[in-house]
Amino acid sequence: MAGNLVPVKDPSDLIAAMEADRIVNSGFLWRVFHDNEKFRIYATEDLGAVMAILESGDQMIFAGDWTGMEIPEKLLPKKGFFVSVSPPAAIELLKEHYDLAGEWPCWLFLAPDGYGKGPWDEIGPIRPDEVSYIAPFWELGDDDREEHIRESVAKFDSACLRLDGKPISWCGLHFYFDGIGNLGFAHTLAEHRRKGYAQLVTKALVNMLHRKGGRATADVIKTNTASMLTCKSNGFEVVGEQTWADFKLRE
Repeated sequence: MAGNLVPVKDPSDLIAAMEADRIVNSGFLWRVFHDNEKFRIYATEDLGAVMAILESGDQMIFAGDWTGMEIPEKLLPKKGFFVSVSPPAAIELLKEHYDLAGEWPCWLFLAPDGYGKGPWDEIGPIRPDEVSYIAPFWELGDDDREEHIRESVAKFDSACLRLDGKPISWCGLHFYFDGIGNLGFAHTLAEHRRKGYAQLVTKALVNMLHRKGGRATADVIKTNTASMLTCKSNGFEVVGEQTWADFKLRE
């Protein structure tokens, strides 16, 4: 597919088109339209390929089918930037213009529609006073990781398993939008692994979403075999691919 990108002035038609595949597009929709950031949005006339650039120019997000597409160089940021939740084909196009500083290709997993009643339903949320302890374990978080987790715990569901009052396994949501909750910053302390704790907190959170009529997704880095095993053993299925990447100006 090839087509010219034009500015999207009225996003209502675009939002309606993307919600037809809301599971795959939920990350784009949340970040661009519901995360209190201002983006410039471009799309092909058929809305099959979409690109959003943060007003500051330090973040880009893509959606749709970018196979055979070209990105007009005049639209690209003039400095380095971060790309989140985007199709791999768009990342490959950017590599033609910039040097890659980091890349995190992920599988997008969709959780089952609930697990029924079980011991996982007794697990409570992450408490605000636990965020400072939990935040450093999120390896992909940036300098604002604690702020992000604190805001997420305050706004969305989470699950935390404790031993002697201290967190040993936990999982929260990066966002909850249009019935889709995105699992994130999950971790089990090394000394407590292989005991089924990750499955317990995952099932707890999936059931929380199920009770409000929602579904859970998870973006798992393709080299993270432990997280992929947890997802597959809990009945998650792969429904797409999404990549995060960090770009800098070509020297």
